[in-house]
Amino acid sequence: MDHHTRRAAPALIIAGGAGVRLQAVTGPVPKPLLKLCGVPLIKRIILTAARAGVTRFVIVTGYEADRFHEVLSNDPGLDALEIEWVHNERWHLPNGVSALAARSRLDEPFVLLMADHLFEQRTLERLLEEPVAKGECLLAVDRKIDRVYDLDDATKVEVRGDKVVRIDKALQAYNAVDTGMFLCTPALFDALDTVDGPKGCALSDGIRALAAEGRMRAFDVGDGYWQDVDTPEMLSQGEKALLGRLVKPTDGWVSRHINRPISTRLSRWLVRTPVTPNMVTLITFLTGLAGAWSVLDGTYGSVLLGALLFQVSSILDGCDGEVAVLTYRESKYGSWLDTITDNLTYLAFFAAVVWAYAGGSGETVIRSLGLGSVAVVAASILVMYYYLLQTGGSGSLVRFNRAFEEHAVGRRRHLFSRLLNLFRMMAKRDFFTMLLLCFAALDLLSWMFWTVTAGGLAMGLAIFISTGRLLARDRALAGDMRS
Repeated sequence: MDHHTRRAAPALIIAGGAGVRLQAVTGPVPKPLLKLCGVPLIKRIILTAARAGVTRFVIVTGYEADRFHEVLSNDPGLDALEIEWVHNERWHLPNGVSALAARSRLDEPFVLLMADHLFEQRTLERLLEEPVAKGECLLAVDRKIDRVYDLDDATKVEVRGDKVVRIDKALQAYNAVDTGMFLCTPALFDALDTVDGPKGCALSDGIRALAAEGRMRAFDVGDGYWQDVDTPEMLSQGEKALLGRLVKPTDGWVSRHINRPISTRLSRWLVRTPVTPNMVTLITFLTGLAGAWSVLDGTYGSVLLGALLFQVSSILDGCDGEVAVLTYRESKYGSWLDTITDNLTYLAFFAAVVWAYAGGSGETVIRSLGLGSVAVVAASILVMYYYLLQTGGSGSLVRFNRAFEEHAVGRRRHLFSRLLNLFRMMAKRDFFTMLLLCFAALDLLSWMFWTVTAGGLAMGLAIFISTGRLLARDRALAGDMRS
């Protein structure tokens, strides 16, 4: 059988409809141009597909076509992509007519996407990796029927083995749902052409024609997220889902249950403003420095205020990354800015705690121990930077933390490795900022000092040792690859 690999397949996006059910929200603006978390729906579809490897897009418009050209053609974020426009004069008819309008532009396998269906990058990557035979098409289906939002509105699918046998919104017996993602050959156009008429044709009509000949395969999206955006309720659900997916597997308990719920609500508002992720980073930095400045006074009220500002900066620290992800503005520069300002905040706050407790003390040993801990933390930060520069130059500590965790987990039988992993978890910003705030509220400045001092020394030692091992492991792996 003649197969093709679809990693670099072009994408056909249908964006011709008026989106009547959302016009109470959008007014005369086409539904695909409605902003979801600060980004127009269709731009979100395009950029997600681009990150999955798609570089060429054929977009079929109809209702208010000029608005699409005005918005997307002048968007610098899309400059690197090849976008072709096709106007469907019969846009008021079912969506199969819009697909047919692009027939002359696509003579190779392609991805078919809806301008109002959200999906994950990884799901499309998996679909593109699927081999597709000449004359067949694939429909991405969701078998998690109990988790589908507004199932009544969904298009139901009956799948037997790996074949689609029936598709209809009114199906009574079904075991999957249409996600609005397809991997097609030009056979789709032939099938739509046979069912097109004065009243047009729907994509489902073409799918039924292919299914009747055994040429419609099903692709299970598994745990992949998707969401149709057809009604105000679906719009709200889609936004909630995007925000909910900002939670990271590496989030600690405090971050997951306190910081992240607050930061995502702030980010939901921030994406509607001109504020950029780097601006949020700088605001976070200034908030942390204000906290350190307040602690220097050493009185109960000033220390509590400083610890509270430090906690606020910890919450805000999630917003820059969240805004960057939601608006597709992640950058290497932003990653380094975030990492450097975070670490400068730690150093400033730790130094302030040391000064507030031991700065005016006559106990030289305590003061020297505290300052030495701050110096060790500073040195360990430089070591982490060195590791990042040696392994790709990314400013994100996610790579370091992942490597650190893999190293510790891989050596679970060793007590020292378990202790390293414990220190790593305790050194997470969400944990120690909350701990220091609790101590400040209880007027336990001495406990704050010893936490900073002992924790800084322990974490510095852990980073020095683990980084050396990680670098040695990386060099060994590089040597094995060369040999």
